[in-house]
Amino acid sequence: MHTTTSQSDHLIQILPPKERGFECLLVALRSNLAIALYLLPRAQRRDALLFYKFCHSIDHCVDHSLLTLPEKEVLLNQWLTGIQNLPSSRLPTDFQEMIVRRKLDTNLLCEIIRGVLMDLTIHRYATFNDLRGYIWRVASAVGLVSVQIFGTEGPDVTQYAEALGIAFQLTNILRDVAEDAAMSRIYLPLEDLSRFSVTEEEILQSTPSPQATHLFHYEGERALSYFAKAELAWESMPVHQQRLMRPARLMEAIYRTLLNTMQKDRYDLFYRHYRVSAVKKGILALQVFL
Repeated sequence: MHTTTSQSDHLIQILPPKERGFECLLVALRSNLAIALYLLPRAQRRDALLFYKFCHSIDHCVDHSLLTLPEKEVLLNQWLTGIQNLPSSRLPTDFQEMIVRRKLDTNLLCEIIRGVLMDLTIHRYATFNDLRGYIWRVASAVGLVSVQIFGTEGPDVTQYAEALGIAFQLTNILRDVAEDAAMSRIYLPLEDLSRFSVTEEEILQSTPSPQATHLFHYEGERALSYFAKAELAWESMPVHQQRLMRPARLMEAIYRTLLNTMQKDRYDLFYRHYRVSAVKKGILALQVFL
């Protein structure tokens, strides 16, 4: 398909505005990732927010109402090609400069894009193993790039980032089950629906039932198991690495709070949209960073 200049300009246009003090903080408080990154030291914060904008931009491609499916594929593949062939005139200069200066793993950046590309055409996952491959791309790879920006590395850090990514995304899948169903998407593994005698139609129609509640509880326990794996990795980290990883620790606290709230409410996912308030996020940030 031929792509016009105006279409390819979306690579720049869909990037959020530059960081702007208190206004940026207010935006950050609405995002679990952005608030954690905003609390970094200034130099790291700038780079981390650039990375956040990249993630937001490619994710925005999927739900962009003015673009056709082929146009979305073209835009995401332009991001992919640009990162694979740096320097690229199609990518924002400051983003490219940050990749080089931070020595970010471009393979991980490309994996994130490939994960987002999956969202364009794959709306069901037969098994958890299938889903985990998608989650690794859209969540664990994001965590692995983030720790490069935080300035730390090591096997414990890698295990922590990978496990947290899976825990976060499983929590997101539960939180957004009704919203995704409205777009004919089911991220819960079909093998799990079958295990609990829940049909696809019941999910798509947001039909509550004891079976659906058991299904959601099962998925919540799976998310908790990955939080537990992350905790084991955290406890093995030296103190100086833990300090560098505090943004991830804050995100962990936010997502644990979100999952715990859903769990205590017996996963009323069809009628409630769960979120952690800005006030609660601020309290958690104080607990982690002070």
